[in-house]
Amino acid sequence: MTTMELHGGVEVCICTHSRIDYLKRCLEALMPQLVPGVSLLTVVDNNSSDGTQEYVQSIASENKLIRYVCESQQGLSHARNRGWKEASYEWVFYLDDDCLPPAGIVDIALQLIDEYKTLDAIGGPITPLFTDTIPDWLPAGFGHFNMPYQQVTAIDTGFIRGGCLIVKRAVLKKLGGFNPELGVRGKELHYGEEIELQVRMRKAGFSIAYAPSLRTDHFVRTDKLSLSWVLRSEYARRRDKMSFDPVPLPIASLHLLKTMAGRLLWTPIHLISSLFNKSYSFKKAVYQMTQPLVYSAGEWVGSLRSSLRK
Repeated sequence: MTTMELHGGVEVCICTHSRIDYLKRCLEALMPQLVPGVSLLTVVDNNSSDGTQEYVQSIASENKLIRYVCESQQGLSHARNRGWKEASYEWVFYLDDDCLPPAGIVDIALQLIDEYKTLDAIGGPITPLFTDTIPDWLPAGFGHFNMPYQQVTAIDTGFIRGGCLIVKRAVLKKLGGFNPELGVRGKELHYGEEIELQVRMRKAGFSIAYAPSLRTDHFVRTDKLSLSWVLRSEYARRRDKMSFDPVPLPIASLHLLKTMAGRLLWTPIHLISSLFNKSYSFKKAVYQMTQPLVYSAGEWVGSLRSSLRK
């Protein structure tokens, strides 16, 4: 399919891997919003094993605006790339399978791409939906994403999130889409694919904008509220960013050494605080003791990998 054959409108793309309960809520929110001729919903199944295929194919058989596609190469970037390659519309609207899109979000997307045709990518705020008690140690603002703009604004710095991202298919085609070496792979934590794409977009002269009206809610799954998951996630995010925005290995080594020294000094203070301050839990102490070290370790490992590739 060439760009000239594409239809004007938006293709909502949901990439999923074995999260059928969340996927059902997401699709049920989106299905009433689809309009023939200007919108379509494609679900890219990345090797789910929980009945996702049967569920999506069942609703697709009754609704011609929904399509099921299976991408066998494991990885979110592979799934997202399959999504734009299959797209029939000029714009691809990526939403996470565990988001809960509000009523009217597809209409808002259509209004934005009609009014701001010169833009190449548009993203919006993401609000977390907690389904469990929020731990006291969890960092403030966890799961939130927003920018300080009250209207559609082109941004030259900073990055919009891939969980609520509209991008021109032609741009994805020209740049080769998302880097398959980055992004979540099944249950493995890998990140950076949406940031790396935006870095390449800016280098190629494409425009990126933030639209406060393009808002979606996003479930914070219970497994993401464990201390080990948050620390592993922060490590992986810093590690993977080094693959396209590396810190020189000597500097990363210095950062790691300074952080280790700092942890030796601060650890007793955190432990004493957890013993004598009832509002300062042991897990909060552990998080604050280990988070800087995890961050620096991720930076060092990522920088080492980057230097070995050269």
